[in-house]
Amino acid sequence: MVYADIDPVAIAHSRTILAGRENAAIIEGDLREPEKILAHDDTRRLIDFGQPTGLLLVSVLHYVADADDPWSAVATLREALAPGSYLVLCHGTAEGKPAVVQAVGKVFNRSVATQSHARSRAEIMGLFGDFELVEPGLVHIPLWRPDSPVDVPSDPSTFWCLAGVARKP
Repeated sequence: MVYADIDPVAIAHSRTILAGRENAAIIEGDLREPEKILAHDDTRRLIDFGQPTGLLLVSVLHYVADADDPWSAVATLREALAPGSYLVLCHGTAEGKPAVVQAVGKVFNRSVATQSHARSRAEIMGLFGDFELVEPGLVHIPLWRPDSPVDVPSDPSTFWCLAGVARKP
């Protein structure tokens, strides 16, 4: 497992947690520079890109601005994966509650250095490229394979994120 982050505090904590684990590493890496993540010595040591693997981009892409082209960055990472690999995405969306998400986003973005960018279902779908979505598709978080129907709230859109898993053919 390779975890990439740009936050020095997250990197320091992760190094402590992962100390002594030869099968996992934290690297300093910016998702906007996927080539550097893929070329990092620890990435090359731990991940065999000739074999199916999993790429998890969970609650990170909504912090990459459109101007930084998250679609191209994810495409670079997807292309490095072998057939049979999986891509997991969880991304903020305004679907279902656009006015509420916009208002919360304004307040949130005033207090942080890294702005959030809620995207439409179509924009998030574009991040999967030609990977094939597995059931139940791209859905609000509580709808992604709940353990029981009682685990699904009456309004799943209150979770403000869409999640999906897709397989590289």
